[in-house]
Amino acid sequence: VERSGSVCLKKHRSNGHGNRRAKETGRTSAYEKYPDKDCALLMTSADDYFWTFEQAVSYYQFTLVRYIGFHDKGMLLAGGCGDTNGKPAIDRTGHLERAYAFGQNIYRA
Repeated sequence: VERSGSVCLKKHRSNGHGNRRAKETGRTSAYEKYPDKDCALLMTSADDYFWTFEQAVSYYQFTLVRYIGFHDKGMLLAGGCGDTNGKPAIDRTGHLERAYAFGQNIYRA
C-alpha cells in the first residue's frame, strides 16, 4: 500500500489463499459459478479520515475478490475531494492524474 497525501494506491497480487475453494472446484458456492474477471476499486470522498474507506474496502475485498473470485487489480482511494455542501474540489488535488495513471498501468506487469 502506498499512501500519498490523501490518496491510497494499492496494487495487489493474490497469494492464492483467499480463493482456494474456487480454484479447486471452479465455483465459489455450491449453487453459483462466476466468470473469470478482473476488478478494481476507485472511490472518492469529501473527507479523509482514517476510517473513510474502511467499509467499502472490506466489502470489495470480501465480496468481489474472496467470495466471487474476481482478480484484484488494485485500489485508488481518493479522500479530501471537497465539502459535501459545496463545490467538488477533486480538480484541486492530484487524484485525477493518479486515476489516469492507474488506468494506464492496470494491465502492465
